[in-house]
Amino acid sequence: MTYDNNWFKQRALNSFRRIGPNVWDYSDSLLLYISSGVEKYESLQEEDTPYFKLVIKPEREYLESIAKDVINALPSNFEYVDLGPGTEHKEQFFFDELKKQGKKFTYIPVDISEHYLKLAEQHAIDQGIPVSTIQSSFEEAAEVLGEGSVPRFVNIGLTFSNYEPQVILKLLKTIAGKGGFVFINSQMRDRLDINSLQRVYAEDALTLADDKLKLVGLDPNADVTPRKADDAIKVWCSVIKPSLDLETIGVVEGDKLLVFQSLRYTPEKLKEELEKASENYQVFDTGASFIAGLIKT
Repeated sequence: MTYDNNWFKQRALNSFRRIGPNVWDYSDSLLLYISSGVEKYESLQEEDTPYFKLVIKPEREYLESIAKDVINALPSNFEYVDLGPGTEHKEQFFFDELKKQGKKFTYIPVDISEHYLKLAEQHAIDQGIPVSTIQSSFEEAAEVLGEGSVPRFVNIGLTFSNYEPQVILKLLKTIAGKGGFVFINSQMRDRLDINSLQRVYAEDALTLADDKLKLVGLDPNADVTPRKADDAIKVWCSVIKPSLDLETIGVVEGDKLLVFQSLRYTPEKLKEELEKASENYQVFDTGASFIAGLIKT
């Protein structure tokens, strides 16, 4: 599969979904990680940014605190499928604990971006960890992986928040296969300053969607209104002038577009979503602003 601009354009148009009168879902997060979107995302993660202080630092501290309990729940030999490994190397907390517990695993980072895959691969190789990279969308990962000979641990982490919960949980369970494990991580809206987080997305993250808008023939500065984040951490804009491609699928002037989301749950709502997906799950709640879930498939 060649992931060139034509592939991204087709994916972009196919991802448009009408969710109400004059309202469209264009939140597909895979489309954020193209060309300059990668640099914009990485600049958000620098240590002096509000995003780092509100999200990345507390998430790292939380993952370090639960790593032992998560790894305790995994078998002695498995495949570690890391969906969207990114640049933060949060997998290191699990690597360290796996080494302590003497468990065997093959690390399999999955991403559409060669840039992120190379970073993840080198990070594992430097530690003598067996690694096998897969350049693929998450939707294609199960087919590319095929059936494994050992159980599969599938980690999507906080990227879980970019999707509607039941859609992504169903996909993760398919990738994990029978007898596998799915790990998700979510930030609780009632355990952080949600107004500050909303401001972060309103001010810092909105240009993230620029390249994604260009994919469907929109000028992000002229053809849509400035992006705005609501308190659900959904980022919206309205169409001023639809492109020919969008007119073809029914988008008209004044339609609203959901271009990105990073959903924040309450503990009760997160558990409700996990329960819908499986009866066999556990949560790791330390009282921090993050709660993770591990589903046994």
